[in-house]
Amino acid sequence: MQTEPKIAINSAAQKRAAMSLIMLCWLVYSCSYIGKINYAANIIRIQEYYSITNKADVGLVSTLFFFSYGVGQFINGFWCKKYNLKWIIFASLMISGTINLIIPFLPTFEPIKYLWVVNGFSLAILWPSLIRLLSESLPRAYTAKASVIMGTTVAVGTFFVYGTSAGFALFTSFKASFYTAAIVLCGVALIWILFVSRLVDSQIKDGDAAPVHIATTADEKRAESKAKHTVYLMICVLAFYGIATNLIKDGLGTWVPSILKETYGLPDSLSIILTLALPVVAIFGNAFAVTVHKKVNDFIYQCLLMFTVSGAIILALILGFDSAEWIFLLVGFTVVTLLVSSCNSLISSIFPLFMKDKLNSGQIAGVLNGFCYVGSTLSTYGLGLIADAHGWMAVFWMLFYACVAVALGAVIYFVIRKFVLRAGASHHTESRVE
Repeated sequence: MQTEPKIAINSAAQKRAAMSLIMLCWLVYSCSYIGKINYAANIIRIQEYYSITNKADVGLVSTLFFFSYGVGQFINGFWCKKYNLKWIIFASLMISGTINLIIPFLPTFEPIKYLWVVNGFSLAILWPSLIRLLSESLPRAYTAKASVIMGTTVAVGTFFVYGTSAGFALFTSFKASFYTAAIVLCGVALIWILFVSRLVDSQIKDGDAAPVHIATTADEKRAESKAKHTVYLMICVLAFYGIATNLIKDGLGTWVPSILKETYGLPDSLSIILTLALPVVAIFGNAFAVTVHKKVNDFIYQCLLMFTVSGAIILALILGFDSAEWIFLLVGFTVVTLLVSSCNSLISSIFPLFMKDKLNSGQIAGVLNGFCYVGSTLSTYGLGLIADAHGWMAVFWMLFYACVAVALGAVIYFVIRKFVLRAGASHHTESRVE
């Protein structure tokens, strides 16, 4: 490694510039959640305002959003290399802000479905584009820090939305949440357009990149080929895990207020406030994921551990549901949220950033995040439909079966890696957090 880039990386100016770029990206994606889950946070009040009689209908809006967002993740993951990131991210924020401004003025419920589809596709631009920007612009020394900080965006944005929604539920209508989202998104869009160019220009480009080793011998080429196949296998398994992760994470975030209200008779505002425990612990999910990865150093095995514990907790809640107080249900789901949120961070941010030498980080982030939102799509309409037909106990069993499916996926992965690809190549694919 050359001396000059090291000096620049350690300089105070470089540190400030790198951290400022990370925090700008953090601000953009955190605030995008205000426009993204505004509807889910206010789902009870919206259902009452428009006199909607069943959960599946009101959950369909979030399902359509997650569908368009997930499809957008795949598309933008493959196309983000061609984008002018400065203007495409600005446009994404402005479109979402405008849609959030329109929602409160709609006299009927039906148009919300179509506007929320557009909102989802627009916001899908952000994650792969921001991950691409960070992976291309930041020196390697800041990769781990960027993954930890960006991993908190979901939880911080969710906490803000549910917190303000709870306050508005007490003192005014749900419409104030959408006005707030419109102001915040358009304001952040202006901050982005003013500062992003100078922060990107101040970064060192490729100065600290590790030298690329070119395989020459037959053994090296064979090992390199096995390593690539193991990475691709890992991506397939993580994509499946992403579905299970968001099925549980977003399912709990969307429906726990309804569960607390319908099962225990808690008022709307209190149900929403109590549900704030879920995004609060999720803030620590990314740091928890990085800490565990230092010990486990295997992406698949780490997810398996998190889902095993989550499955055990969900099973305990199922067995004791009839006699348990609401506080035990909330605490149990809060721990589960922490565990699956750590998996979400591992899949959608830590893995793409730490594999940036082997993969296109923006593309992989988009693809894996797209699969995560397949789970989000199933979590709203699908779980709402199950709850309407069979009650909340059936929903809990569905979440438990998702954990079992993850365990089966891990068994298949380890069998293929050991007997088909051979375990000898596996060490090439693991990325230890420094």
